[in-house]
Amino acid sequence: MRSVWIVFDDEETMSVLGVFDTEAEAENYAGELFGIVPQGAKYAEYSVPWRLTDKSTAIII
Repeated sequence: MRSVWIVFDDEETMSVLGVFDTEAEAENYAGELFGIVPQGAKYAEYSVPWRLTDKSTAIII
């Protein structure tokens, strides 16, 4: 199972600010947002089920 790193704010709405392949990229971006996002940006790893990465499953939003 693959995983991605999601950068988000810690506000009541908990907005996603970015999605990255590596922890280093997420940490860098969260650092760039320091002082811009009122509560600061946080990042965490999330697993992505294989069905979303096999390029055969249609995703319609």
